[in-house]
Amino acid sequence: MRYIDLGFKFFITTRYKVVFSDWLSSISSTGYSLYIKRLSANDTGASGGHQVGVYVPKNVMDNLFPSLNVIDRLNPDLYFKAVTLSHDFDDKQVRAIYYNNRFFGKTRNEKRITGWGGRKSPLQNPDNTGALALFAFVRGNKSDCVTVQVWVCSTIEDEDFLEQSIGEVLPGECLFGPSSNLLSGFKRTNPKESNLYKIPDAWRLKFPSGEELIKHLAEVYTFKAAEPDDLLIERRDVEYTAFKKIEEFHVLDKIRDGFDTVDDFVNLANSVSNRRKSRSGKSLELHLEHIFQENGITNFTSQCVTEANKKPDFIFPSCDSYHNKLFPRQNLRMLAVKTTCKDRWRQIINEADDIKIKHLFTLQEGVSINQYAEMKLAGVKLVVPKSLHRCYPEQIRGDILSLIEFMTDVRVNCFDLN
Repeated sequence: MRYIDLGFKFFITTRYKVVFSDWLSSISSTGYSLYIKRLSANDTGASGGHQVGVYVPKNVMDNLFPSLNVIDRLNPDLYFKAVTLSHDFDDKQVRAIYYNNRFFGKTRNEKRITGWGGRKSPLQNPDNTGALALFAFVRGNKSDCVTVQVWVCSTIEDEDFLEQSIGEVLPGECLFGPSSNLLSGFKRTNPKESNLYKIPDAWRLKFPSGEELIKHLAEVYTFKAAEPDDLLIERRDVEYTAFKKIEEFHVLDKIRDGFDTVDDFVNLANSVSNRRKSRSGKSLELHLEHIFQENGITNFTSQCVTEANKKPDFIFPSCDSYHNKLFPRQNLRMLAVKTTCKDRWRQIINEADDIKIKHLFTLQEGVSINQYAEMKLAGVKLVVPKSLHRCYPEQIRGDILSLIEFMTDVRVNCFDLN
């Protein structure tokens, strides 16, 4: 039996019985500093790198452990308690350390948190690559954090529940701040980004569609990347920042003015949640569609209806070709689009029965060897922006396609016979 202190609430568990929504509610008050990220392959060790452990940016470490910001002694450190609530895993005394030996004649100058428990820890299990991880830090009397509660999402339902509140958490993105701010979902835009884009006045009154927003940014913003792989990532980052800024126009004033009834508050929260879900489910697909067209690939159908009313994101060369039983099956391609593919990849395997190999485009920063073996056995082939290939285990990088390689394959093999 285990007693778990969640602020002023106590849970008694025999295994990990804490409900995710209950835990989020318990840390949503002031007093917790919340750090959220998707676990990368470097975090979990799935990439095979030497520096295994969850990456925490220097500015976050400076905030959490101010007493380590010294150079008058070598490698200052402190220990604090880590309680993992999502899994049946023993509490750990983890170590925050500032490797400052650059000031003592050597080269290292970085901060890390070590001692999570190795491969037995959910944070360093390669199969959790891509999972959402939350760290709720609690400060002591001297401003340094003295304990952290950890949750690694193990189900799609938990991830969806969180992102409905805070918005989509992209691979490579780190969120940090008071839990009351982050969990409210309205503190996401960096003030420095506010003036990057000219937002039409009309959008302060009516929220633009994803297609309208993407077309507008192409007109007013000069993108630096030229290659499709890099351009896709840059465009998505810019569009997401603009989306968050427009969202602020529509919700912040209402929040400041307060609500006359609980129903008014619930209606606004539902409106924000539904818009975010709609955007996250369509944004990446829209960006890919524009890149295909700009590169001369127009022979595709989006949301083609296949067996059992399934709707894969893209069928090449067309939906008509797919349903034409005389069309060579080897000249068909299906591309599914998932920002992250952990667990979600299974959703695509029955979307087009006549296509043996299902291509899946993702921005996830790595998968484990076990995850990839499952995908390959199920006939799923990953398409990943070239810059992210280094995040994947070296032995599978040769099997992963870049976006431009997938586009080349489509040009060569997918063409209508009519």
